[in-house]
Amino acid sequence: MSIPVGLGAASIATGCLITAFALQPLLMLRPPKVHHHRIARKDGAEGRMTMPLVKEAEVPKDLYELLRVKPDADVRDIKQSYYALQKVCHPDVAGPEGAEMCILLNDAYSTLSNPEGRADYDKQIGANNALIQTVDPPSTDLNPTWRWKAKSHNKKPVWDGRPRSRSVYEKVKPEDRGEKWIAQDFVYVDEWSCIACRNCCDVAPKTFCLDAQQGRARVYAQWGDSEEYLDYAVASCPVDCISWVSREELQVLEYVTAAEMFDNPVLPCSMAIQQGVWINPVFDPWRAAQDFTESAKKREENANKALNGLRVAADQFKQRIYDAYSRLSAALQQAGWS
Repeated sequence: MSIPVGLGAASIATGCLITAFALQPLLMLRPPKVHHHRIARKDGAEGRMTMPLVKEAEVPKDLYELLRVKPDADVRDIKQSYYALQKVCHPDVAGPEGAEMCILLNDAYSTLSNPEGRADYDKQIGANNALIQTVDPPSTDLNPTWRWKAKSHNKKPVWDGRPRSRSVYEKVKPEDRGEKWIAQDFVYVDEWSCIACRNCCDVAPKTFCLDAQQGRARVYAQWGDSEEYLDYAVASCPVDCISWVSREELQVLEYVTAAEMFDNPVLPCSMAIQQGVWINPVFDPWRAAQDFTESAKKREENANKALNGLRVAADQFKQRIYDAYSRLSAALQQAGWS
C-alpha cells in the first residue's frame, strides 16, 4: 500500500514540529556561551559593566602605593616609578584597557611632584600624622583632681585643658565635705576686683594666698580647707570677688587670667575701680572666658568641616584608584603592581 506524496510530506513536517517543541525545554537548559574579555565591557541590553574580580588587599590604597613609592620618596624616585608604570599601562602598549589608569597616573604624578599639592594630599590621607592642629586641646578630663606642675610666670601660658591651681579634693576629710564638694565645685578669684584685704587668706590659708607679683588674692590649692571655711571666705569677701565655679569653668577662667596678666602684667588700682574713678577699660575674666569658649567651639567646627572635606577628597582619589585598577586585566595588574 503506497502513501500519497502530499500526506507523507505533511506528516514529516508535523513530526519535525512536534520534535522541536519537545526539545525546546532541553535547549533552554543549555548554558549560554561565555565570552571572555580582557577589559570591562558594557552590556547593551541592560547597560551594566562587567569587570574582573579584584581582591581588596591587592588594590593600591593611595597615590604613593599607586606609584609604588614610600611616603617620604623624593621627586626623582616618583618620576622614575611614574615612567615605569606608564610603559606598562599606556594605551599604545596595553590597549584601551590602560587608558583610565594612564590618566590616573598622570594625576598622581602631577600631585606628588608638586610640593604644595603633595602637602595637601598628605593632609588628606593623614600621612606623617599631618593632621589639622587648629583646635585647642579638648577638655575631656573633668575629674576633680588633675595632674599639676608648677607654672612659670615668665612664659606665655599655653592652654592644656587643665586648671593652673592644684587640687587636693580627694584629701578632704568626710566631716569637712558638703554640697559643694559633692557637686565638685571650686573657688576662683577675680583679681581685677580684689582689693587685697587678706580676709580669704586668713579664713582659708591652705587654699588662698596673695600673689607675690600682683599682690591680689589667688587660689593656689583647691580644697585645701574644709567646705565650711571656703564658704565663709566666699561669703565674707567685701567686694564679692570670689566665686564657686565648675571644673570646666575653672580651667578657662584661670587660663584667660594668666594670659591677660602675661600680656598686661600691671593691674589697675582696684580701689579706683571700686570707687568708679578708673576711666580705662577693665579686663573682665568672665567675658574673656566666654569668648574663649565660643571661639574654641567655632574653631573646632571649622576644623571638622575642613577635615571632612579632606576625607572626602581622599576617598574620591581612593575610589578612582579602585575603579582604574579593577578595569585592568590580571596580567597588567601583575606587571604593574605585583
